[in-house]
Amino acid sequence: MATALDLISSSLRLINVMAAGEATPIDMANDALFVLNDMIDAWNAQRQAIYTTRSEDFPYVLDQQSYTMGPGGDFDTARPARIDGMSSVLLYNPDNPVEVPLTMYTVDEWQNQIPVKKVSGSFPLLCYDTGDYPLRVLNFWPIPTQQPGNVCRIYSWQALAAQTLSAQVKFPPGYSEAFRYNLAVRLSAEFAQPLSPVVADTATKSLAVVKAMNAPELNLRSDLVPDPSGWDYKSDMFGIGW
Repeated sequence: MATALDLISSSLRLINVMAAGEATPIDMANDALFVLNDMIDAWNAQRQAIYTTRSEDFPYVLDQQSYTMGPGGDFDTARPARIDGMSSVLLYNPDNPVEVPLTMYTVDEWQNQIPVKKVSGSFPLLCYDTGDYPLRVLNFWPIPTQQPGNVCRIYSWQALAAQTLSAQVKFPPGYSEAFRYNLAVRLSAEFAQPLSPVVADTATKSLAVVKAMNAPELNLRSDLVPDPSGWDYKSDMFGIGW
């Protein structure tokens, strides 16, 4: 399996900085590694570049409304770039827990729809995420006051891992080519080298393949409700049935 150094050397060959079989100087490799990790960081902010989400459970603390999330926080984990969803997992029966989805509020909804913030309840029903960095701040409502042991389940983006020169580059199918050619595009600017149209085109297409693979499935819905006694928009009549 290729290492990050192998990937970097290949990308440098694509822009004619290195020749076949030539060892990449360590200073150049470190400069290119910075560019690679910069690219990975940028991709971590794009949902379709992320190939999976993760779910993690964190215990609620009775009478606590706000929790920090990130390294060293109340929810001690890597800070996700984005949270896709949350649930309260109720452990009244630990052998058969119940997962209740939480509504995630925007700042406008938190400000205007929850005028009284300090409200107690059995378990939280909604959450306002401030998005702070380096620790996100999660504000839950109502404040849990019963049943110690209930947990918050968070579904979040699984970030692409930053690399070291000796690290093996382990990603799903399609990423190897996308990394190699898109890194070449960035390194062409870094080292002031002309970029081949073939390399530029392959970079665009390979990243498009990755994003198509990761794109969420969208199911079309109709607001029309079947009702045998209702109005049929096709016939412009009542009582036709659908």
